Amino acid sequence: MDWQKTKSIFILTFLVLNVFLGYQLYQKNDINNIGRLSEQPLEEILQINKISYLDKIPKYKADQTFISAQRYKFTEEEKNLKSKDISLNKEKSTDITLNYTLKKPMDLPKKDSKDLITSLTTFLEENVSRGKEYTYYQWDKEKNIVWFNQIYLKKPIIYKASNFETPKETSVDFEAPNGMIKFQLDEDGKLTGFTQTYLFILRQGAFQEIIAPEKALGRLLDTAHLTKGDNIQSIKLGYYSLVDLGDLQVYAPTWFIETEDGQYLVNATDSSIQVLSEEEK
Repeated sequence: MDWQKTKSIFILTFLVLNVFLGYQLYQKNDINNIGRLSEQPLEEILQINKISYLDKIPKYKADQTFISAQRYKFTEEEKNLKSKDISLNKEKSTDITLNYTLKKPMDLPKKDSKDLITSLTTFLEENVSRGKEYTYYQWDKEKNIVWFNQIYLKKPIIYKASNFETPKETSVDFEAPNGMIKFQLDEDGKLTGFTQTYLFILRQGAFQEIIAPEKALGRLLDTAHLTKGDNIQSIKLGYYSLVDLGDLQVYAPTWFIETEDGQYLVNATDSSIQVLSEEEK
């Protein structure tokens, strides 16, 4: 990695981020005033609206920062895995995108998704460089792809993998999205290969207080994304890209909320909403 170039890029990112945060602060005060969100207990909100959530509201640190990230260049040692059953496809691989093929397709559990996730997690930890720094994200059963995303300080880098498209006018190889593992399964549900990318991450800006998950749910209720009778599947704190500078991106702490009917992102600093997927109600 060219550290002098990387240093210059991160300095530029810091300056851009300051401008962006200033605009975001204006939005926070003018439009999405967090202080105006309801202080009503979450249990009452869910009960009144007949919204079910069986899991516990996650614990979190109130002070968080933005992060910036650049695609990481793997070393030759990191490219060559120890297992003889996994081979690097040199024609499809670059310094920042590694494509591997299994010499023999690996059997995976078919009946239970939890068992499949456990098997792929174990495979990552035992065979792949930096494999412990990824966590399960989603399973695209139509394309036979299972996505794992990178974590930073135990929080996932959130990416809209199902709608991923190669960015235009970029010199970066985007065979797979930033900081993700793309597991490819065959028609029989066996693992045949995978693609890996990784992000080099730095914190950006000062620590600032983020909104609580209860207030993130309140925003979805206020905007009718969350309605009576909905079943909340999960609530997680992660990072979502807000500023794209080509080879480098800036990510904000974000609440990822998944229901039976959709996936939503609530920016944890200004309470703005991004819809990843949503079924018509």
